[in-house]
Amino acid sequence: MRLSIIVTDSGPLITLAVAGALDALLLPKLPVIIPDMVRFEVIEDLSKPGAGAVADWIRRHDGQGVRVASTQVFEEFQVLRGVNAATKTNNRGEQAAAEVLSRELEQRDYGGILIFEDSNVRRQNFLIRLPDEVVVASTSEFLYGLERHGLLASASAVLERAVEIRGNEVGLDITDGAYAECVNRTPS
Repeated sequence: MRLSIIVTDSGPLITLAVAGALDALLLPKLPVIIPDMVRFEVIEDLSKPGAGAVADWIRRHDGQGVRVASTQVFEEFQVLRGVNAATKTNNRGEQAAAEVLSRELEQRDYGGILIFEDSNVRRQNFLIRLPDEVVVASTSEFLYGLERHGLLASASAVLERAVEIRGNEVGLDITDGAYAECVNRTPS
């Protein structure tokens, strides 16, 4: 079975970037797919924390373990943005990820890991009807999984570095033990 990691929104990329840990996505040695809309959401404002690091990381690894997938969602967004420059991205990253996942699932023997930051993504419609071959993981769940498999020294250390910069924007999964530890260090 072919497996890929699909990043469903900008949150995981920003969290890993500010923690200096984007290469954690490459540790499982699986292809990483970033929908073009998600990439846009990250690099739209390069002055935001982590955005420049994500842009550089994608450029360095594009075609070498990382692929930016084109989507109709992003094409439509560009048309709308051309008509009205104030058009917001509003959940389009998740919609683009759903489009990419749907395309990938059309291929036989495919499985995937969807990585998200915000626990609200679990409630998105495209996640309700997932086959058994697709796993949904938050950034923290993914990092703790890497740690459990001996691929990452300390998930908590990565999350702590992210919380130092992003504070409450880091959507830690409260079931993995990292939440209580990192929330106590959240800047006010």
